[in-house]
Amino acid sequence: MKKIQTVYQHYFRNQAHCEYMIVFDDLVKKFQPVQTLLAALYGQFNSLLEREKALINEMHKSNYTKLIADAAHRVDLIITGMSDLINASLHHFNPDVVEAGRILRNRFDAFGRIVRKSYEEETVVVNLLIADLMSNEYAPAVAATGLNAWLTELQAAEGDFEKLFEMRSVETTGKPQGNLKEIRSEIDILYHRMTDLVSAAATLDAAGVYEAFIARLNTEITYFNDHYHHAARNLGAGDACVIEPVGTQPYTGKAVTPIPVAYYREEGQPTVELVFARDFTLTYKNNIEPGMAELVIHGKGAYRGSRTTTFHIKRSV
Repeated sequence: MKKIQTVYQHYFRNQAHCEYMIVFDDLVKKFQPVQTLLAALYGQFNSLLEREKALINEMHKSNYTKLIADAAHRVDLIITGMSDLINASLHHFNPDVVEAGRILRNRFDAFGRIVRKSYEEETVVVNLLIADLMSNEYAPAVAATGLNAWLTELQAAEGDFEKLFEMRSVETTGKPQGNLKEIRSEIDILYHRMTDLVSAAATLDAAGVYEAFIARLNTEITYFNDHYHHAARNLGAGDACVIEPVGTQPYTGKAVTPIPVAYYREEGQPTVELVFARDFTLTYKNNIEPGMAELVIHGKGAYRGSRTTTFHIKRSV
């Protein structure tokens, strides 16, 4: 009995995801027994697919999509740079700077993983962060760690992003509405329920009707996986991959192997948090003795290439 292959639709860009679901929809229509089998789910699937197509069409028409993605990426890079500078201050020779870095590290950490939030959530958090850093409570620590220029850049970058986002909001008024990410998620759930039904029916299919459908679908899955999944995203290219700073690790006399938090963002796409063992593997250098250690992320599955970061190992006093 043939089985439906795994399609890596979670890694497809929006256009590729929609194209694959259109192909699946066309195949269902061509195989009447399959369409009958899936009747209870097919209407909802088809309705969601129409909404996905409409949203993607409007996204492509927008003059602001790429500009917004670039502006958001600039904000993320500045926040990451500020975080790196704070971490560096924790190893400063001046204890006052170390204390300032500790204060700011705690404040940054309180906001969680800023760069992986949605555009709307990140805007709220960044504005709260800016207000805090400009307040009398945190301004001395900002000055001591050399973050004043970075804070000015962050204000400007966030302002540019918000202007572009507002302009696109005005542009899209009256156009098809909806959250593309949520619609994709709903479609994926229905897709898996539908393919599970076909697979179950195929086990009892003496005439081979469902197996013929599965064979055709598997041909399309192979094509899409080859063109969109295996054309892996390169972690080492540009600034698309962001690794959150790894905190100072205690010396144990054994190899220290922290697992970092890392993200990947493409133009016009939501930020994706990478999953260890599924999306990347790790290697380490100089990670036993106190001092500077090196950590290398190696892409896996939908990702390729590598990205390197460092962390400190410190002997307790």
